[in-house]
Amino acid sequence: MRLLVVGGGITGLAAAWEAVLGRDGRGPAEVLLVEASDRLGGKLHTEVVDDLLIEHGPDSFVSYRPAAIRLAEEVGLGEEVIGTSGARVVYLRSRGRLRPLPSGMGMVLPTRLGPFVTTGILSPLDKLRAGLDLVLPRQLRDGEDVAIGAFLRKRLGGGIVRRFADPMVGGIYGASVDELSLDAVLPSLRVDEATHRSLMLAALAAGRKVRAAGRGPGSPFRTLRGGLGSLVDAVASRLRERGADLRLGVRVDELRPTGAGGARAVLSDGSVESVDAVVLAGGVASSAALLAGPAPESASAVSRVSLATSTVVTLAYPASAFGTPVVSHGWLEAGPAPISGVTVSSAKWAGRAADGTVLIRAFVPERLGAIAHAEDQVLLDAVVRHVGEVLGASREPELTRVARWPGVMPKYTVGHLARVAETEAGLAHLPAWRVAGSALRGVGVPDCVADGRRQAGLALDRVSAGRAKVGS
Repeated sequence: MRLLVVGGGITGLAAAWEAVLGRDGRGPAEVLLVEASDRLGGKLHTEVVDDLLIEHGPDSFVSYRPAAIRLAEEVGLGEEVIGTSGARVVYLRSRGRLRPLPSGMGMVLPTRLGPFVTTGILSPLDKLRAGLDLVLPRQLRDGEDVAIGAFLRKRLGGGIVRRFADPMVGGIYGASVDELSLDAVLPSLRVDEATHRSLMLAALAAGRKVRAAGRGPGSPFRTLRGGLGSLVDAVASRLRERGADLRLGVRVDELRPTGAGGARAVLSDGSVESVDAVVLAGGVASSAALLAGPAPESASAVSRVSLATSTVVTLAYPASAFGTPVVSHGWLEAGPAPISGVTVSSAKWAGRAADGTVLIRAFVPERLGAIAHAEDQVLLDAVVRHVGEVLGASREPELTRVARWPGVMPKYTVGHLARVAETEAGLAHLPAWRVAGSALRGVGVPDCVADGRRQAGLALDRVSAGRAKVGS
């Protein structure tokens, strides 16, 4: 069997890896992976400058979703997986001050009552309003998707939305919780309300269960000693060892279905390739364009996935620029600011900077407004000024980087799961064609890895089943 993978980000690489392995009675496939840019990895991009390891995109993944760790182990990087350094203290900057996240606080709800009651992040009125959740009736109706923000305001009030949900959930998805889908992003809240009626009671019960099981509050985040770019390099190397054809700087200009359910791909280098199965992992615009002719209903559904722009600003300071050592892992902004949050990479991860250097990543999502689209120098000036004021920097950073990701962050707005279903239904006549990755199913690295592998397996299984049917 021959598989075409469109897109060389981590989703496409994972799809290609799944195909060359072969499993469940299906032998290894021949893989052609086509990437329009001049490098693999997509948003996973690591730069090394002297003693600094700079991540221009994601810098970590969560361990409770094991797909990324499993992939790292399979390509020989199992010993390179590392956890965070030092004590994990998460801060929210609320009402002009950095305040520690209450012990036991999740992205939206507390799992311990005491720290929630005493936190300074919320005002007394915010806490009283959140307490109404304990007596409110159920709000959700079956089959109706709603925005996370609207649902939480009804149950817990605006304070929880402003101070916790928007900074934490919105920070992950690059969008406001007032547009993000409850069912696509936080479906557990629907289950919590249906089971316990009160979200607070559900969270407190979950916290008691975790503590009874003896699981501590340690950080779930992991990364690779050499940065996430090392995962890209290792997967690409193993793919080439197994005979995969990885073509950079080449686009797929057109996909045409074949009578056997496969495809003929017209490439920008003038070649035409015949394949048995296709995994589209190039993102919303690429997938919608290639499906417009063969599967217009799918193309329409994919094209309605909203996209956001995000920017990562990296700053490197001498440690002497700060009167107090910068040992915090960073903070999230719960109020007006030119950034949504900061990661202090040199404190959070080993090997990111030499001793005596503080390496910082600041995030500027599109939801912050005009600052996200400002020219580099204007953006840098605003970020440096804000970070410097919060941390008390006495001088300018010695190194800066601005990594822009324009229109590449899918936003799972209300109705997202219906769009996913429409995409799949529109490809029913082409079962060996699959759309994979963050456009539809999860923005984190483990989600992308898992979905790339799953979609490659499904596509090739369809080919195998079709051949078996013909053979019988």
